[in-house]
Amino acid sequence: MHLPVATARAVLVGFAALGLDVEEIRVESGIDAGTLERQDAELAADAFTRLWQSALRRAPRPELATEVGLAIPFGAFGALDYLAGTSRDVEAGFLTLATHFRQVSSLFSVEVLPGEPDGGIVRLVWTQPQPSRDLSDEFTLAVFIGRFRETTNGLFRARAVRLPTARPAVPTQHEKLLGAPVTFGCAVAALEVPAGSWKLPLRGADPVLQQTLRELAERLQLGASESDLESALRARLRSLLPEGTPSAAWVARLLGLSERTLQRRLHESGTSFLRVLDSFREAEAERLLGTGVPLADAALRLGFSDQSAWNRAFRRWKGMSPRQWTLLRNAASEPRPPSSRT
Repeated sequence: MHLPVATARAVLVGFAALGLDVEEIRVESGIDAGTLERQDAELAADAFTRLWQSALRRAPRPELATEVGLAIPFGAFGALDYLAGTSRDVEAGFLTLATHFRQVSSLFSVEVLPGEPDGGIVRLVWTQPQPSRDLSDEFTLAVFIGRFRETTNGLFRARAVRLPTARPAVPTQHEKLLGAPVTFGCAVAALEVPAGSWKLPLRGADPVLQQTLRELAERLQLGASESDLESALRARLRSLLPEGTPSAAWVARLLGLSERTLQRRLHESGTSFLRVLDSFREAEAERLLGTGVPLADAALRLGFSDQSAWNRAFRRWKGMSPRQWTLLRNAASEPRPPSSRT
């Protein structure tokens, strides 16, 4: 597991802003100075764990990751900052971050979901486990809050912050620093953003520069790679189908892609969104019915709003109704009595 060296440089900038000795931290973490200067270099994930451990030894306070995230100046993340900062408003900025976040990390993705009422929810979803996940999540959400405070002239506010970090044993400054109520011990790190902040215009909005940067990012193929795109798509479908049949546009947003890019990459892999959706539903139907899920519940979990649509789809897959298939499967799996010889 690796992360771009640009992330390490940004973290060290944050350490320096807090008055920590970044050279001592770098040496103690075993990170080569020459590697930090290479634009395309990567560092093993455990190097980031060592960075945080070294910093915490010098500043052992529970809100350090939040302080570092808020202290990193705009531009420290390079093109990613400008991609977000030239967006129309906060919502568009978060969608841009989701689209291109693999430039910063291949270990987790950013999901942007609608919130209530009319605001938004931004979640960090990990694709691979990582020892310093709690620190990384807290740091990343703090970076987001700091970025949008800066690009909205201090007007941006979160409604709530959810952190996987266990609740500290002592009172902390998290809520004061982040400007919102904080819930610790959550399964997924997230920001809840109210409507008033969700639609705030960004002072650096520049449609022409935004489009130029997007086209450059496309040529560099920033975003989900073809190798894991279908598996990521299937993972999203499992959680989305119980709410109804998702559109390609909506799933693409959750994957941090435009709908056009999602369809193009699937086409290049010899498939399409509808084919993946259909094959996932068929496989998931087998799994659900095989584990004894009632037929009506299976239909709802697969996104079918009525029984007739569920039956039609299943007949197309198996040539029989879900009930017939279940009965045949159960009969085939029943133990047969031993034959007797006369």
